[in-house]
Amino acid sequence: MRRALLAIVFAAYACRTTAPPRPPQPTEQLHGVASWYGQEYAGRTTANGEIFDPMLLTAAHRTLPFGTVVEVKNAKSSKMVRVRINDRGPYVGNRLIDLSYAAAKVIDLIEPGSGEVDLQIVSVGRGEREPPAPYTVSVAEAPAVEMPAASVGAPAPARAAEAAAPTQVAPAVVDQVQVIETRKQVAANGRTIETVPVQPAPPAPPSVRQRPTGYVVQVGAFADAANAALLQQKLKTEGFDTFLDNGPVLHKVQIGPFDTREEAVKTRARLEAAGVSAIIITSAQTR
Repeated sequence: MRRALLAIVFAAYACRTTAPPRPPQPTEQLHGVASWYGQEYAGRTTANGEIFDPMLLTAAHRTLPFGTVVEVKNAKSSKMVRVRINDRGPYVGNRLIDLSYAAAKVIDLIEPGSGEVDLQIVSVGRGEREPPAPYTVSVAEAPAVEMPAASVGAPAPARAAEAAAPTQVAPAVVDQVQVIETRKQVAANGRTIETVPVQPAPPAPPSVRQRPTGYVVQVGAFADAANAALLQQKLKTEGFDTFLDNGPVLHKVQIGPFDTREEAVKTRARLEAAGVSAIIITSAQTR
């Protein structure tokens, strides 16, 4: 009886002292493979409700709370960038983090598409939408300027007297300048950022292949068409029939389309067996 009582007390104590899973701590370091995503996802809603902008320093991670700031260092070049977690992913192979275009550009991951990185947690977020503090500019009002007094002499004409009536210049903007809304985007060379006016997107030219319906396996996306052609040639030698989806910024190497996701998954498995990473997208490019 005494032994049974001791066993119950020990079990209760063990349950009471079992620690919950440890949350990520600041300065904690991780290592893995980083990839990036850019213009093809611009304007879409991220997992925490924000609008994805490839020109902001953000990233997607599978488990870190939203708002967490991590420092990402390219293990090869030692270049570093700090990003804020606002999305979930990546869900491909052994990849650890998915960087925005701007962040990948800073640490030289655009051309290779992915690479090994070291992650250091700078601060842990609350798990909510935590956009950066807005940048505001305040301009003080200009002081009033006294006009010189008119000299005493012959009476001025009526029109001249009316024109000289105001004695102060109000601190207001006199000229109205039409403001043209602009946005930043990746230039055609894939290496620089340019500012362009916001306008409705023109219809795709007839020479660009229309996006297929169904499921597509995307193997790579390149700013340089030559790199896309090299990947196509490599996949051809492996027995894969690919096509090129030429967008205004990126040249995407894809396989398909497939009527069902299961068929696309089988093709992706073949690619991974050959040492090639890929993602599955739909005609709407759902991540």
